[in-house]
Amino acid sequence: MANKPTLDALKAKLTPGQLRACELLLIKEYAPKGEKATYAEIAEEVGIDTSTLYHWRQSIDFTQYLAALSDTKLDSARASADAQLMRLVNGTSNNGMASIKALELYYKLIGKLVDKREVVSTPTQPDASDVDRMKAEIARMRGV
Repeated sequence: MANKPTLDALKAKLTPGQLRACELLLIKEYAPKGEKATYAEIAEEVGIDTSTLYHWRQSIDFTQYLAALSDTKLDSARASADAQLMRLVNGTSNNGMASIKALELYYKLIGKLVDKREVVSTPTQPDASDVDRMKAEIARMRGV
């Protein structure tokens, strides 16, 4: 499996306009409903037409850079998410009651709870008519 390109390596493949467009697209996704910029507004701010933005959004380098930016933003929220999880585990944000789902997630994260599924198959016995058919086919093949 190939190594994932670094943010800097991806950044080096894009123009300043593409980099700015990625930043604006990320801002768009995190904006509250009703405050999201349109693709036309983003294109105008970057100084391109909407069809150019569309083509950029189809580019592997562009989408990988945008995904890397999004990962960075998500990673920066990790401490906040962990703190909220612990508030739910401790019951301090849920009327003094621990959240069962939060406890389940916590134990999964630390490796103490693992989903295990077992597939059991029971061999079936052929019925008498199947056995008779098989015997007849074997006899026919032997020329009996």
